[in-house]
Amino acid sequence: MKKPRVLLTGATGLLGSVILEDLSDAWDILPVSRGGGGGTEKCDLLSHEDRKGILGKDFEIVVNAAAASSPSLCADNPAESWILNTLWPHTLAEYCRANTIKLIHFSTDLVYSGGIPPYRESSPAVPMSFYGWTKLIADILVRKADPAALIVRTSVLCGETSSDRTTFSQDILSGKVTRVFVDCWRNHTPIHWLAGILPELLHSGESGLVIASGRYAQSRSAYAEALLLKHGKSANHLIQEYAPPGVPTRLHLKGKYYTTSIY
Repeated sequence: MKKPRVLLTGATGLLGSVILEDLSDAWDILPVSRGGGGGTEKCDLLSHEDRKGILGKDFEIVVNAAAASSPSLCADNPAESWILNTLWPHTLAEYCRANTIKLIHFSTDLVYSGGIPPYRESSPAVPMSFYGWTKLIADILVRKADPAALIVRTSVLCGETSSDRTTFSQDILSGKVTRVFVDCWRNHTPIHWLAGILPELLHSGESGLVIASGRYAQSRSAYAEALLLKHGKSANHLIQEYAPPGVPTRLHLKGKYYTTSIY
């Protein structure tokens, strides 16, 4: 059977690197990244010429894993974040609809403000950060531009990756994370599981917005303690504190796709 030709943006990022590693046997992947490292094709999505060039390639599916995903960096670089997180997905959606190409776009639980869980696909979304707004507006624009597109909204990514960036769980185990919030509940999501369900989502013909995440919500502090215990490490160095203003607290998800594995 012929493999589908898939354009993968953000191929050296957290999720993109895992998709490239785990799904290369199932898909004929055209991986692109801003720097062009790791065997990927260089494509700066902030550049109009680069965006135009990559859309001229031959592919039948697009997986958009490219994003400026740090709320603090988005606040410091609003123009670039807007182009990458909002305008680029909208451009992709318009192109995919015009050319009958399937689009999978990744979103975030930080479009919700927290406090009134559980959050479902139908729950009202009111972000607390500029990052959250860039992603929410992108979700709205993508759905309007291409009703056949699939928007996958997920939570904190955890697990091992080959990316230069590290997941929350990697930061915990390495000792990089020392301060953890006791009131910030998230559905910590295994990154390899999330990558692995993409062929299923494509095969099902799913479209619109779906939440895909770990099934059970835990506070940042509880997750960190459990993860360290599982790996035989002490949690005595962790400093527990309340989330500062602007950080969603009770952000439990209850989506259509989930896994019971959290480590």
